[in-house]
Formats: sequence, structure tokens, C-alpha cells
Amino acid sequence: MVGVWRRGLIVLEGDRLRAVGESQEAHNLYPTHTELIEGESLHVISHRVDMRGQTLRWLLGRIDTRRTHYISGELRMGSRFDAPVQDLQLYRPARFSGQVLRLHYARAEDLDRYLGMLVAEGELFVQFWLKESDDPLQLVIEDQAGVEVIPEELRPFL
Repeated sequence: MVGVWRRGLIVLEGDRLRAVGESQEAHNLYPTHTELIEGESLHVISHRVDMRGQTLRWLLGRIDTRRTHYISGELRMGSRFDAPVQDLQLYRPARFSGQVLRLHYARAEDLDRYLGMLVAEGELFVQFWLKESDDPLQLVIEDQAGVEVIPEELRPFL
């Protein structure tokens, strides 16, 4: 289990996050049988990141995406992007509507289409789930206060 979604659970099925619950309209999977098996205990490290003036590519370049990680939060993006219409009731780790990108337990591979978009405002919470046998995690995300950020798209014009 990864998290909760509309009175159901978010689970990792293979390599995709899916919602499981009693409503076929709000969940990707409708269970006929469930079992909860106790596993190894986890240590969760969470870090809040101010994304103003940054891109998701910037964030993913500063975290170890090979480890189990989940990203949640809401961002207002600085450029418009027309995403295909999707069933709004079903669980999706990344959902873009208008200029707002909402992330709910997203992973790096869920963010490919949004990597170059500039964030006008918002913050994210990055969680790492570590097993006792995992190497220690050193999370260093630079504080960009006072640093002028120039989007990659504009650098050729300098």
C-alpha cells in the first residue's frame, strides 16, 4: 500500500500506481479478494521543496530516483499545456488541469510530459521509503533564495 484515494487504497501493481476500492467509478481496480501481509518496516524521509521558478527536471536532477520515492503537492505552471481529456474520477499520480499540476504519490516516471514546464508557484513533498537494509540517504536540495533562475528555453537568447 502506498497511500489512500477516495475511500480506497493506492497500491503498486507491477510498475504502475493504481487505486483499489469499492467504487468502479473512482478506482482503477475493483477487488474480489484482498489480503494484507505484514512486510519489512520502513523508514520514511520527507522533504518539502519550494518549486517557484524551477522545473520538475530540476527537482529530479537533485534526488535519487532509483530509490522508492513519492512526490505530492500542487503547482501552478507558468506555461499552458493541453493534456488529453481523461476520466477525472479515476486515480492518476499526475493530473494537469488549466495551469495547475496536482501530484499525489507520483514517481519520476509519471512526470515525463511535465519536466520542462516552469513552475510559477507551489511546493512539493518528496518522500523516500527506506528499508532497514538500505544505505543511508543524504538529501540535499539547494535553497534557491536570491538566485535568479533562467528557464532552459530562454538561454539560447542570452
